[in-house]
Amino acid sequence: MGKKINLLTMFFVLFSLSTLVLAVDCPLPDTGQTKCYNNTQEITCPNPGQSFYGQDAQYICNPQSYTSLAGGVMVQDNVTGLVWENKTDDNSIHDKDNTYKWQDAQDVFIAALNNDHFGEYSDWRLPTVIELSFLVDKDRHYPSINTTSFPNTQSSSYWSSTPLAGPPHGAWHVGFSSGHVYGFFKSGISYVRAVRSGQCGPFDNFIDNGNGTVTNTDTGLMWQKDTDPDTYEWQDALSYCENLTLAGYDDWRLPNVNELQSLVDYERYGPTINTTYFPNTQSSYYWSSTTNADYPSGAWYVGFYDGYVYGRGKSGYGYVRAVRAGQCGSSDTSTTTTIAGSTTTTVQPCPTETLYGEHSEEAELLRYLRDNALSQTPEGQELIKLYYELSPSIAKAMEEDDAFKEELKGMIDGVLLSIGRE
Repeated sequence: MGKKINLLTMFFVLFSLSTLVLAVDCPLPDTGQTKCYNNTQEITCPNPGQSFYGQDAQYICNPQSYTSLAGGVMVQDNVTGLVWENKTDDNSIHDKDNTYKWQDAQDVFIAALNNDHFGEYSDWRLPTVIELSFLVDKDRHYPSINTTSFPNTQSSSYWSSTPLAGPPHGAWHVGFSSGHVYGFFKSGISYVRAVRSGQCGPFDNFIDNGNGTVTNTDTGLMWQKDTDPDTYEWQDALSYCENLTLAGYDDWRLPNVNELQSLVDYERYGPTINTTYFPNTQSSYYWSSTTNADYPSGAWYVGFYDGYVYGRGKSGYGYVRAVRAGQCGSSDTSTTTTIAGSTTTTVQPCPTETLYGEHSEEAELLRYLRDNALSQTPEGQELIKLYYELSPSIAKAMEEDDAFKEELKGMIDGVLLSIGRE
């Protein structure tokens, strides 16, 4: 019985510790791109080793997901947790045709929403450039957004709250024709969409691993620290990352445009990145794995001089910074579990599924937390691995001892209850 008590203690400590890393303030949402392309057109997605393998659509991230609130006047982003104002066509303050100068967008429009307690809230604000960029759906254009969840969106530019780091007279725009991110004079007029509930970014917590890699603890992504001195065409950039072996890892890839933009520090320029952790970053173009769906001969890049996000011809040359881990990676939860940064491991009998049932609410909650929170940090990935290493022994002990099984269930019930309160 002593061995079973030790197993019980280990499992409970592991299960409880996992809840400490479940809270991710703002996971990076997927770009929405589901199609694959060559240098000119859509293609069947290639297999490993084939040309153009490793592009955006081939990695599973946090898919964009939205919930309509209050009859559609607001929309919740189920990935980031942000709540957005929806636009109307009724000549009200929410009308899709209303435009503002940058300061008026805050002093007039946002102030009016808060004074009126729109949606019963008074904490509305202009979104940051990163938050606004995350609404872009890279599979769509004119407008480049999910129009079912966000009807009445203009195929035009919307203000962010983020000022340019250089010229004091400018602020950042996101263009919803296809998804460009660029600066614009504050005295110009643009459309506005309000947001509330928390904040996404800046994603500025880094750890230098001392092996040529840097981990962002906000996103769970591990980055190649040094920029490769060569520049590449887009196809070669994909190949370079897929074939890279660095710090003992061989699962590197070209980042999608949301991941790459998460490195931008919009309070700096020339380069617009934390140079303490990324000291030789070029103030130039870096390729993402995301094709410009409006112009398949081009792919999205991030300019690390100032933070612009634009499409560029795939035959042009750009710099490359590889990424791994984080929330992207294939997984088949029915038979295997892919732990970012490890090999694919066959899942042994799962104690929580045995206790609650494979399709129970409890099992679904834990699977959701595993795939959308734990897997996003190196610490969480290690906890997942340990869970599956211990699971066979725990499952066997439950088969042999009903009292052990009941005690384990009582412990997990307590942890699940605490999760439900958060």
